[in-house]
Amino acid sequence: MKPIPIVFSLLLVIAGITLYILMSEPPMNAAGMAHESLAGIKIGGDGAARLATIGKAPFYFQIAVILLAASLLYMGVPERRRDRLFRILFAGATGYALFVWVSLFSSYQAYHETGVTDIVFGFPVPTNWFLWGVWSGFVVFDLLYVFAFRRYFLHPDDEQAFHDLVAEMKAERGDV
Repeated sequence: MKPIPIVFSLLLVIAGITLYILMSEPPMNAAGMAHESLAGIKIGGDGAARLATIGKAPFYFQIAVILLAASLLYMGVPERRRDRLFRILFAGATGYALFVWVSLFSSYQAYHETGVTDIVFGFPVPTNWFLWGVWSGFVVFDLLYVFAFRRYFLHPDDEQAFHDLVAEMKAERGDV
């Protein structure tokens, strides 16, 4: 399947989820609650209650955003260069980014349901997924770009064709 219909479908999903969230009832204390002892400071309150009105919409929204980003990155590689290895590496990078998001969201939800979380490296598990996972989810795409640049993104044949075209255009204008 071509990436363009996938991109369009994902944009429709993102727009639909956005409309759903905008049309949902605002949760109680959405802007925070007054702190008991410190005037002028607001605290977050019950996170599960704040998410109750929109359910898992943020979960599906972020999945659609990750898939949209991956689709746009995929479209950056010429179709003739998308070999089997590239598709496997790209699917792995996309899968890792989705794994990180699912882990982040599920650990956050588990904390809301139980009120208990483990501490790793001095931070709660959901915070660790956010700090270490989110950036690493897309660093895999960066590594693919860096290490496979000449094979997929700017192949020597494509670069030579570009230089030939520039030389031809200069010759037509007399700019030798």
